[in-house]
Amino acid sequence: MIDQELLARLDQWHEENQHKKILQEVQGLPEEIQKEYEIQGRLARALNNLGKYNEAIQVLESTREAGAQDDRWWSRMGFALYHQNRNNEARKCFLRAQELNPENQDAKNFLIWLGVSTNGIVKNDKKEKPDHKPRLQAIQKPNGWEDRTEAPRLVKPKEEETANGWEQKKAPAQAKPQAGGNGNDWEGRGWEGTALLETALFGVLRFPVKEGLFQTFPLPLRGKSRMVDLFIWDGLAQPPRWEAIQSLLNAIPELYQKARARIEADHRSNQVIEFFIRDQVEEMDEDALTGALGVQHREEITPERFLDALEPRGITLAPAKDGGIDCIFDFSLDPEITDELLVIRFGQNQEITDICHES
Repeated sequence: MIDQELLARLDQWHEENQHKKILQEVQGLPEEIQKEYEIQGRLARALNNLGKYNEAIQVLESTREAGAQDDRWWSRMGFALYHQNRNNEARKCFLRAQELNPENQDAKNFLIWLGVSTNGIVKNDKKEKPDHKPRLQAIQKPNGWEDRTEAPRLVKPKEEETANGWEQKKAPAQAKPQAGGNGNDWEGRGWEGTALLETALFGVLRFPVKEGLFQTFPLPLRGKSRMVDLFIWDGLAQPPRWEAIQSLLNAIPELYQKARARIEADHRSNQVIEFFIRDQVEEMDEDALTGALGVQHREEITPERFLDALEPRGITLAPAKDGGIDCIFDFSLDPEITDELLVIRFGQNQEITDICHES
């Protein structure tokens, strides 16, 4: 019989975002325990949250028969496939997850992003430019939750999973649903209003103002779709700020171009950028660095080649010191090999106000 204390420990580490620790723990278990379905499910979940989608798929395939009637299995598989741009396969997985558990909100969200209505019909991917201003109203219910008859909730925060998938805030440990449960125990916690924004890039953003937003989106950058984390600080999206937030979000393509142009123009004269490049070129593991940059030896790396590999991994909207809103781009190499960031900060006027190096 599976050790419930072990499962609770793995779940607690998940709550604390210690996904690597989950991998280490599972890898250290006796083989017969490692193969337990609930252990393998938590392993796949951790691998997904670490961006190791191929490995997650391998783990899930090994438990396909046991997970055939488990909507969590199908959601986890769909999540991994979605992030490999295998959208047709991901769509089938999320449809199956929704079939097994109609309350699987994450399956609903992913199906919306994949252009599938709640009845499984693929929608027209063409989007007309809205001819109206965004609806700027707070939505509050007595129990702090939205009616299910309203527009679908499009929040997929942190790519981190509760029993039902990837949700904004997780239930306390004592309220976690049991395996196979509906996973909706985190609802109705008295949120102080819901932001509802219509954006050109991200569609409808609907999230609790008090909790903020942490969601991953595919963004077309330099001719290729890349997954970028979008953060909106908790409490920031009060109704008077919604128009300013929408303007910054809609300007992200232009801000990205401005940031990249500044980096490329100033990398030899700006001490922060120059140090950021030199520090990583000199200090990073050579195999990881040369692999990321497509060269054979460290000596082949030029500043221009290094900068060409930089991409935004996170975009944050945060309160500014002057009372406005900052839009912050975190540029880095592959986050699997480095946590060093070159941070470009824009003010509400969409001009660069600061460049710094963080880790």
